[in-house]
Amino acid sequence: MAILSHISAPLPLNFPQTFLPNRQLLAKLLAFSANNGSGNKETISAATGIPTGKSTGKVNPMIYYAQGMNLISARKAEGEIWQLDLTYMGKVILREDPFLSELQTLWLLHLMLCRRYGLVLPARGIADPWFALFSDSGFRLGHCFTQTDYLAFLKERHGDESKGYLKSLTGVVLRSYLEESCLGNMAALQQEKAGKEPLFIRQSAPTETGFFPVYAAGFYQIWDELFPGETQLALTDFSIKTGFFSVLGWNEAIVMRWLEWLVDQGLIQMDRHTGSAMLLRLCETDAVLEQIYSGLV
Repeated sequence: MAILSHISAPLPLNFPQTFLPNRQLLAKLLAFSANNGSGNKETISAATGIPTGKSTGKVNPMIYYAQGMNLISARKAEGEIWQLDLTYMGKVILREDPFLSELQTLWLLHLMLCRRYGLVLPARGIADPWFALFSDSGFRLGHCFTQTDYLAFLKERHGDESKGYLKSLTGVVLRSYLEESCLGNMAALQQEKAGKEPLFIRQSAPTETGFFPVYAAGFYQIWDELFPGETQLALTDFSIKTGFFSVLGWNEAIVMRWLEWLVDQGLIQMDRHTGSAMLLRLCETDAVLEQIYSGLV
């Protein structure tokens, strides 16, 4: 079983402050974490070039982003000293795509950032603004929405006490998927001008088989995290409790095509003789992670 980032609690709601998940800075943090990544934020800033100051700066937000994306495990040792280590997924990505430039990488980071934290109710995400938007808001916001709609949803979810920064936070999440330097190349959201306020339109994950190993890696890791010790699950249980297919934006036909690919690859066994398809894992997560880039030509 692969080691995930062992986040013992959801990330702070406003962990980004006002900073976007810049791929260049995340790549530098990844390399630092691979080399005994220990130090306070000033030390990390000096080693990586990630800007920081005494009270604010990008080091801590980038650490939280990398945690949420399951690139690193991060803990504070004594005082303000961070200990950063690569996850197995982080090691594979650093080896194969050190600049985080492949679309496959971006979709996997997106899946990890949008994953659920635990199975307690109400459902919350590791990085809840991302989980809320991409996994848990389909009914509330629909296929197209405005930033105002998204802000109202987060206020309902987290209460008015945090409204001081929620508008800025919604802007950070949405801009993350528009900026090429961040996650814009994956085109998970499309922006269109419409009246007084732009519309954001959800886009489905690519359905070319070259991306299927990436989704398999996300699937296995989320299974590990939310259903530890379980080797068999009902498809409906996995789908409803994780929101995995909501993040991908897939209908049932595409889901089944991908599951049949998993069967053909020897990654799962699927039994459809019961009311809901039962999924049986046939692989170790590390082996699935090693195949993330097998679909690249």
